[in-house]
Amino acid sequence: MTADQILTFDHPEVQVVNLPRRFRTVGEKMNAAAALASHDLLFVWDDDDVYLPHRLSFSVAHFDPAKGFFKAQHAWVWNNGQLSGPATYLFHAGSCWSRSRFDALRGYPAEGTGYDLLFEQQLESRFPGSTAAHPVTPEEIYYLYRWGGTGSYHMSGFGALKIGQNVGQTEVEDYVRQRADRNEIPRGHVPLQPCWRADYPRLASSYSAALAAAAGAGTGILSREDAEASQDPPYPRPPSSAPIQVRSTGARRSSS
Repeated sequence: MTADQILTFDHPEVQVVNLPRRFRTVGEKMNAAAALASHDLLFVWDDDDVYLPHRLSFSVAHFDPAKGFFKAQHAWVWNNGQLSGPATYLFHAGSCWSRSRFDALRGYPAEGTGYDLLFEQQLESRFPGSTAAHPVTPEEIYYLYRWGGTGSYHMSGFGALKIGQNVGQTEVEDYVRQRADRNEIPRGHVPLQPCWRADYPRLASSYSAALAAAAGAGTGILSREDAEASQDPPYPRPPSSAPIQVRSTGARRSSS
């Protein structure tokens, strides 16, 4: 995210790519990542969300090469330490697709916030029916969409899609830089230490069991909050321990 970082991770199946400057848009960054990928079934894998261990096997088992795109219909939502759902939304970060479909669209559009929505809209327009989400039971849900309480941010929190305006690019840069200036984000060489801070598979399993028990008892859902989780997840501003000063977007400088 910042040129002041060099990320490292020593693993034979992991390639870390560090660049001296940011891409102009997140869409172009995704295109570069796809170009560097070794195989032809590509999974979107956002590092601020959680994917349960069965994601790969479940997705591959239900992937239809004729569609060239797969995504589960539901996800769990993690917000400030609370699990809720099942929720239905775009959840593009829980998808996978064939390289041939990706190439047919010539990749993601060069946009900021909303690049993922545009990609799926273009895919559906070119290949009708391809983006239809796969129905899943609560036990089969593999994607936890994390919002508040993670110490990170969501680009979508800085504004909605506006074609050609690269929404979120400058705001994210300011947000990250100011957190780094407060020593909340490390600079220099940063050895990655992948881990979870919670037992997400157990939490999801327990929550699914509680939902099933509630349904069996005739109470339907657990609470009003769970009912609301089936709608669009919330979109607050990114969390911060201090005010974030954002540059005027009237004349943006090129950055990536």
